Amino acid sequence: MFNLNIIEHHPQRVLEAFRRGEFDQIEIIGQADEKEFFELCFQEKILGALAKDMPTARKKEEVPLWFVLAANLSLKLHLENSFLAFDRVIRCGGLLGALPPEVASKHLDPQTQEIRLECEGFNDKNHYQRATPCDHDTLRKFTKDVPAQDWMDWFNGSVQRVFQSYGFFDPAGIFVGDGSYLFVPDNPAYEGSVVLWFDEHNHPVEYDRLTAEQRKKAHRERCYKLVSLLHLRGDSYVYAALAVVPGKDHECPVLYQLVAQLVKAVGKGVIKRLIVDRGLIDGKNISRCKQEWGIDVLLPMKRKMNLWEDAWALGQQCPWQPLRQAVPERKVTPSHRPEVIVQRELKRQKTLAAKKAKEPPPDPAKVLVGTEICPIKGFTSWTECTVPIHVLLLRETYADGHQNQWALMDTADFTDPHQPKEHYDLRVKIEERHRILKCFHDLSDFSSRCFNVIAAQVVFILLSYTLRQWQLWKLHQEELAGRTPGFLERRLNLHKQYVVIYHEHAYTQMPLVSFSRELLEMEPAAQAKALAKFRRLEESLLTPLDNIRAPP
Repeated sequence: MFNLNIIEHHPQRVLEAFRRGEFDQIEIIGQADEKEFFELCFQEKILGALAKDMPTARKKEEVPLWFVLAANLSLKLHLENSFLAFDRVIRCGGLLGALPPEVASKHLDPQTQEIRLECEGFNDKNHYQRATPCDHDTLRKFTKDVPAQDWMDWFNGSVQRVFQSYGFFDPAGIFVGDGSYLFVPDNPAYEGSVVLWFDEHNHPVEYDRLTAEQRKKAHRERCYKLVSLLHLRGDSYVYAALAVVPGKDHECPVLYQLVAQLVKAVGKGVIKRLIVDRGLIDGKNISRCKQEWGIDVLLPMKRKMNLWEDAWALGQQCPWQPLRQAVPERKVTPSHRPEVIVQRELKRQKTLAAKKAKEPPPDPAKVLVGTEICPIKGFTSWTECTVPIHVLLLRETYADGHQNQWALMDTADFTDPHQPKEHYDLRVKIEERHRILKCFHDLSDFSSRCFNVIAAQVVFILLSYTLRQWQLWKLHQEELAGRTPGFLERRLNLHKQYVVIYHEHAYTQMPLVSFSRELLEMEPAAQAKALAKFRRLEESLLTPLDNIRAPP
């Protein structure tokens, strides 16, 4: 279970507490990173390339497609799914700063001394001065009027061809396929959604087959299913295809359709290795991947397969060998650390060791002692599959003596018997992407119940996520690829403009100038109370960025 702290927006309560000198933390944020993101997009001309074939239901292009795309990406970079947030995002964000002055500009009104935002817009229909390049309702209608399938086809076709031309796919060609449920409120107005039963681990179950005890933990959820294809580009990630379907649809035929669509879009040779789970076992499609497209498929074997019995029968006669242990990633320790930090870390390690010594011994049934492997090649007994299957048997031994047996099957004629297991371990990457997108990007927080908008939202979230990854490897900062949006913003955003105040699981946000005024109006006692925390904040902010270590 994750320990989550919910921080709610209570501006008045937090501000009143701050005026008394009471607050838990202060964070200074800004949107310079977004400006740099769009400057890179304009410099590399990738927005124009992506928008060239972007679907539209408009006969006349009132707003350029590249701006519609940029506006949607800006919303997703701000983790906003509601089009109503566009006015705020466009005013406070960095997109306008990256646009040419003739499109948008800011100036100080000499009479009111207020900062004014002036935008030329893209047509002459407005009777009043424009505050934003286009209205939020224009974006909403544009998105809603395009059929959902057109949004997904655009992402799976034209977008991937642009990705290919910009070098988004590396020569290793490792892709991971998977399906994930997107839960929505139990409202039948969500077009195309269905209601299913799930267990306590959010796995779908058949309620009629559950025991009385299992039914107590089961729950009904209205849902969609996201089937996606993720490319592992070194330490970065590229979403190469997606499909949003009703939750009851099986992901197996959908995924292989996505593979076919991607091969059609970018050609053979881009996908060299496809890693999937046992729910995507399909002998005919696995054979097609190998024979037609040269794609080697790696996946676990089901126990009910005849191939399982044949492989384990041969495994009793074949030699076994220990599994090669993965080399742990070495943590880089700064060469120069203040002595106080060194002593603090030694004390922390001593405390952790003392706590561990007091803990009861672990359950022997959960302590893995070792893993053995046995490669067996050239199986042809799987009648549904017309290509040879190569098997890697795995036998895990635990401290209490019991063993857990499982197996991987591969269409690749591997020479290193450890390779299939090492490649299959990469599959956890797509689970991490699902978690980041759901927890931090609000992937299933749909503000509209229209399926066209829902599909577009998923498309733009995955597109913005992939373009952010592109920005990271362009900046040679791939080590940040797996981080959360908040961590990325702290590391990339060096120009700070806004202040966030936290107090008792609540927060408020205000411009830097307003925060300065609040400080000047504080009572002396409250100022003295807050001074110590401000000194610690100042010390952390003035620490050079190169000395900041990524959390373990």
